[in-house]
Amino acid sequence: MNYTLAYIISEIKSKIDIQSVVEDSHLHLRKKGRNYFGLCPFHSEKTPSFSVNPQKNIFKCFGCGASGDQINLYARLNGIDNGQAIFQLSQRIGLSVNKLTEQQKVVLSKRQEDKKLEKKFEQEYRHLFYYLCDLRNSMKAKLKNHKGISQVVQDSVLIRYYHEKAYHEYLLDGLLAGLLEEIDFDKQIDFFESAIGVVGDWKNILEKRKLQGLLNVE
Repeated sequence: MNYTLAYIISEIKSKIDIQSVVEDSHLHLRKKGRNYFGLCPFHSEKTPSFSVNPQKNIFKCFGCGASGDQINLYARLNGIDNGQAIFQLSQRIGLSVNKLTEQQKVVLSKRQEDKKLEKKFEQEYRHLFYYLCDLRNSMKAKLKNHKGISQVVQDSVLIRYYHEKAYHEYLLDGLLAGLLEEIDFDKQIDFFESAIGVVGDWKNILEKRKLQGLLNVE
């Protein structure tokens, strides 16, 4: 993809959200939680399986599998390809296909960098959630393997975990709410930063006790 096209696409996505594409169409969706649901326009169905996520600017049909962003949705609703959709939408916001100015190049570079950081954050966020899930499961298995209370009280790692268990469950609930987009980004950051500290501590604990292989996550 050339820089001019990349800039045009990023401008379209920043100025035309998927909700406006829906509003300009014949789609009738109802809000449920943070998403909107309705009958899929791309296949015949009686039970609504078409979902639009305004926060991420994506749509997904759980019936036929159709999915994409606002450009893909616009194209499919109007029976055109993505190239025609980009051209029409770029004209709507007054963009031309001329060579990029230096200022436009800076804007494009900043957006691409933001996208990379967002993707990295999502990956690390999921890693924290799955690490804590795996730690919980491993500690449950460890507890089950002990044959009596005398073995349990001698296992300092296990004792420490169960002292902290309530807080771990609190973090897991918060991280899961973030993954399901039930909390705003500021709260996701709060849970993320708290979980980083807990996971870091437990990685050090397991490394010192030579229990690195206790977990399945990398």
